[in-house]
Amino acid sequence: MTRRSLLAACALAVLASAGVPAGQPRPADHVIVISIDGFRPAMYLDPSGEGLHLPNLIGLCDTGSAAEGVLVSHPSMTYPSHTSLATGTNPARHGIVSNTMFDPPAGSTRWYFENATIRVPAIWDLAKARGLKTAGASWPVTVGAGIDVLFPESNQAPPDSTWLARARADSTPGLVDAVVQDLGGFGGNDNRIAVQRDRFTAAVAARIIRTERPNLLMIHLMETDSAQHADGPGSPAAREAIQRIDGHVGAIVRATEEAGIRERTAFIVSGDHGFSRVHTLIQPNVVLREGGWLTTDARGRVAEWQAASHATAIRLKDPGDTALAARVERRFTELAASRYRGIFRVVSRAELDTYGAYPDAAFFIEPAEGYYVSDGVAADAVLVATTRRGAHGFLPSEPRMHTGFIASGAGIRPGVPLPLVRQIDIAPTIARLLGFEMPSADGVPMVGVLK
Repeated sequence: MTRRSLLAACALAVLASAGVPAGQPRPADHVIVISIDGFRPAMYLDPSGEGLHLPNLIGLCDTGSAAEGVLVSHPSMTYPSHTSLATGTNPARHGIVSNTMFDPPAGSTRWYFENATIRVPAIWDLAKARGLKTAGASWPVTVGAGIDVLFPESNQAPPDSTWLARARADSTPGLVDAVVQDLGGFGGNDNRIAVQRDRFTAAVAARIIRTERPNLLMIHLMETDSAQHADGPGSPAAREAIQRIDGHVGAIVRATEEAGIRERTAFIVSGDHGFSRVHTLIQPNVVLREGGWLTTDARGRVAEWQAASHATAIRLKDPGDTALAARVERRFTELAASRYRGIFRVVSRAELDTYGAYPDAAFFIEPAEGYYVSDGVAADAVLVATTRRGAHGFLPSEPRMHTGFIASGAGIRPGVPLPLVRQIDIAPTIARLLGFEMPSADGVPMVGVLK
């Protein structure tokens, strides 16, 4: 049995166990989920204070309900969080524990693009199992997914072809070329410019809505992430990015009007993480090399290792070596209490378990504001300057990592005061809007916001 057919079988089993009658009325016939990468709640809670003009997002807030923030998965990174948003489970269950797969000698550069790496049913699996039409526009971890109309997020810079060729290979036949025509042309690697990438994704979404009228559409817009990494949260570039995305949101809403489905459509606008301001990079692999637990070659690449970092995670080659784990953790704890006091702290395995985070990590490094973590060994220094001005990936309990949540349209109660909501509750809420339950999720529907 293939991974896709196994997930489909699991989805059917989950639906059977949910005990939901096939003819049950649903609050919405269509749910459009828009994820804005790096969507900070302040963008819509205090747009004037942020210097923003967001008529479309604020319009959805005014006709729906918005949260003070979303408690995201850990680490607060794009691929783990998007998978939690889609499955209602934490990384320890769904298996997408970081953006990339851990491989120290290769630099951990291979991303979790393939849908087959998700270990639990996603909302699109369950919706399709009920006979609903599903669609995706640049949603992470969907290459090869059993989605009816699909333009997945895949390799943005393939070494053996252009991005456009890669997109054609991974998408529903004819979809990419139709969108290129809609746009009046699009270069083979234009997507490497974040503005163009979102322009293409928004055009994909609008075409799918007008021509397919899907019951479920998952959309990922990401220019806000690129801008905040480069220039920091609240920067002029970040403001311009979210205002452009607001325009895309408006175009998506208008597409539902053109398709004649606006009145029966619910919009869920959320994100994957917030952002922290940064100026300095922490390199745990330098500490590990000094301790004799890792060696590097002349180009700084990992050659041999007993322990290595994977973003903020510290992993062991032999996860069962508890004595080594204790020694390595003790060394970082000592540094956090002395030389680097106030710069980072050690997050124990026991604390990580409370977040359902990265089961193979021995512990995590949690930077203070102003700092983030890299797998490199540049300049043979634990701390090095960075040109980046924004980062994420830190504990979800940190308010700077909270993302946003707006719900509006069919089946949504307007004006409901929502404090901090949980990311794992979003997929079950989408399922309830579409008339079924999601018992495979760790989260539950946010019934207070539903009619």
